[in-house]
Amino acid sequence: MKKLMIIAAAGAGMSLVPCVASAKDKNSRPRPIPGQVLPQPFQQNQDDDKDDNDNDRTAEQEHRNKEARRAGKDARVERERVHRDAVREQKREADDQREEARDQEIEAKRDRRDAARERAEERRDLHRKQVDERLGESPERDRRRAAQDARIGRKEERRDEHRAEGDAKREQTRAAEDAADERQDERIDMKREHRDERREEDRNAARAKEERKIDREQANGDE
Repeated sequence: MKKLMIIAAAGAGMSLVPCVASAKDKNSRPRPIPGQVLPQPFQQNQDDDKDDNDNDRTAEQEHRNKEARRAGKDARVERERVHRDAVREQKREADDQREEARDQEIEAKRDRRDAARERAEERRDLHRKQVDERLGESPERDRRRAAQDARIGRKEERRDEHRAEGDAKREQTRAAEDAADERQDERIDMKREHRDERREEDRNAARAKEERKIDREQANGDE
């Protein structure tokens, strides 16, 4: 029975597909589902043109506003530069403090080693004195002691040379770092100077354009 009804409807030209409202029909709107809120079509405010006309600024007012923004940008750039300089200086001070702490550590280590060598020398002299008191004088013993003292003296000379080389190397490294810092400061100053000059040139061109606009506006107002 259902098949016969479908065939009859098709023969009569009826469509079984639900009808959908055409988008071209301005009066047709989709029917909302219960509980659903459809967006309202945008309606332009009729007073927009009036507000725009009321908010129109003269060329001179625009020029003053742009000058205020330029001054604000200059102040912001200066604050950023001061902050970067402070950060860079703080980093360098931290590096100097680490180097100073390293120097103090090296000096403390040297002092401990020198104190240990002095105690060893005192014990060696005391031992020699005790041996001489117990066994008496001996030229062979004196010869061995002289050779031992010569070896200790050569070792101390090599140690002093090594310390001097280390100190000179550290000083050379620090001098190179200081020179690099100076070159970095010079590059930063040069870059800032070039940026300021380029920004000032652009601003002068913009100011000239704004002044011409002001002159045209004033000429049109006089007419």
